[in-house]
Amino acid sequence: MSTDALPASARARPALSEDAWRQACRIAIGSTAGLAIVKLADWPFGVFFGLYPVLLLGLVPVFKLPIALQFIASSAVSIVMVNLLMLLGNASPLLAVTAFFAFSLLCFRLMANGPLFLFGALSMVATSVLVHLASYPQVPKNDLFTSQFIATLLAVFIAAVVHALLPERRNIPRPTAQKPVGVARHQMLLGAVCASASFIAFQLLDLSDSLSAQAATVLILFPMTLAGGRQAALTRVAGTLLGTAYALAIQILLYTHVSQVVFIVALYGIGMLLFAVMHVRENAGPAVGLSGATALAVLIGQLSPTGDLYGVSLYRFSSVAVATLSMLLCIFAVDMFLKWYLADGDAMRGK
Repeated sequence: MSTDALPASARARPALSEDAWRQACRIAIGSTAGLAIVKLADWPFGVFFGLYPVLLLGLVPVFKLPIALQFIASSAVSIVMVNLLMLLGNASPLLAVTAFFAFSLLCFRLMANGPLFLFGALSMVATSVLVHLASYPQVPKNDLFTSQFIATLLAVFIAAVVHALLPERRNIPRPTAQKPVGVARHQMLLGAVCASASFIAFQLLDLSDSLSAQAATVLILFPMTLAGGRQAALTRVAGTLLGTAYALAIQILLYTHVSQVVFIVALYGIGMLLFAVMHVRENAGPAVGLSGATALAVLIGQLSPTGDLYGVSLYRFSSVAVATLSMLLCIFAVDMFLKWYLADGDAMRGK
């Protein structure tokens, strides 16, 4: 039978290859294992334990020692940076903002130049999330930093195990093209200015329940372009909607049995596999599938035995939608300004 006779949708969605299926299984198994461990151990800040395996296994399809070291180093650096920001913030908010901008500039420089992209990206996300949580006096700082680092080490261990069980056999090409200096400079400034704007906004406003929204404003900066940010915003909102809907479905299905770890972990694993398959099918980085997986990991990871996801889920989706739209407007304004300012500066230097 000729493929021309098939519907367009069938031709557009080829069967999942064995290697792609292995990657999807690694993501689902890794995140489910992390969630099961933290639920059984009843550790605080469970959101990190389900989320970090998704990021490590979803963003990078291979597992090597340099990748593991970048992941661990980003966790340590973010903890040190957050403590520094807290000290500077007590002395002068302006010093804290300046330090955060300088740190963001370094992270986006690493991302723009390639080899240490993972370290720069994860350092940026972890620092933004931790400083947001640590800024509230009711949050136990020692428990926060300890859970963050243990979750990082556990994610690396889980990734090593699942890669040993389901090894990556594809030859993944490494990007070698070096960006022009002007392009890299534009991307660095765009990311650093917008990330600093997000930092200021979430420090000034009382948004203690908006962790996902704060993280979303940073994640959509990773393409470091206006077009990429627009696409990232759309996929982030769509993925958040799907992940939130699945988390709500778990709550409705389990009803009074939501405290049963076996049930919630099993349903979580099914959902994570669905989003992981969507992610590998898209083959487009952190698109809808990975956004849905991270949304599910955050919601179920922070769910307590007596928790209620209904209000939390609705608030999470609406806050992410508002935050991503606001950041998209910020990206547009900063991008337009930098194009004018940097182009004018280049013209002046050429005289």
